[in-house]
Amino acid sequence: MKLTSVLVLSAAAVAFAGGAAVAKPDFKTKYTYYTVGGDSAQEIYNAMLRKGPKVNGAKAYAATSATTTQDGKLLQASSCKIADYKLKIDFVIKLPRIKNEKVLPATDRSRWQQFSSFLKKHEETHRSIWLGCAADLEKQVRAVKAKTCGEADRKAAALWEKMRTSCSKKHNAFDAAEQKKLMKHPFVKLVYGRSTQTAGAKVQ
Repeated sequence: MKLTSVLVLSAAAVAFAGGAAVAKPDFKTKYTYYTVGGDSAQEIYNAMLRKGPKVNGAKAYAATSATTTQDGKLLQASSCKIADYKLKIDFVIKLPRIKNEKVLPATDRSRWQQFSSFLKKHEETHRSIWLGCAADLEKQVRAVKAKTCGEADRKAAALWEKMRTSCSKKHNAFDAAEQKKLMKHPFVKLVYGRSTQTAGAKVQ
């Protein structure tokens, strides 16, 4: 079982069409939920294992995906540059939601609410990491100059791929650090304490 938030990036080619430059990437976020039920923390946890999203084939408690589009203008003069380059990112964050929290005892319900907030913050941090990477990419692409627009286009595409690789490393490092917090979380410890057969969980 993996607590996964690795961004599922759309394969966006560098396609230039027009658009106004902005200080930072434009983005929207849509929150979606999958419902879990049960009469105990253990049953709710098991429901997350069954019904949670999958990322790259692995089960997850929550997940974030990002669809990215790129716009700009290739301007040829004595050299070619990319004008008005910008990124637009549509995030979808999927989280668990209990069908009826009142079935849990007050203490267990409080621990669940803390866990739910932990998951939301975790996913939103991945969004922040991606936005930081995207802002750096915008700056680099806007600085591109080449003899021909074909060359400028290729340079921009190379910067995009470089950003994807470096940003993935940042996400992985964040997940590794979060793993320690996950295993110490009151809700997870509660479930582990009541069942010796609970599947292990880690952040990817």
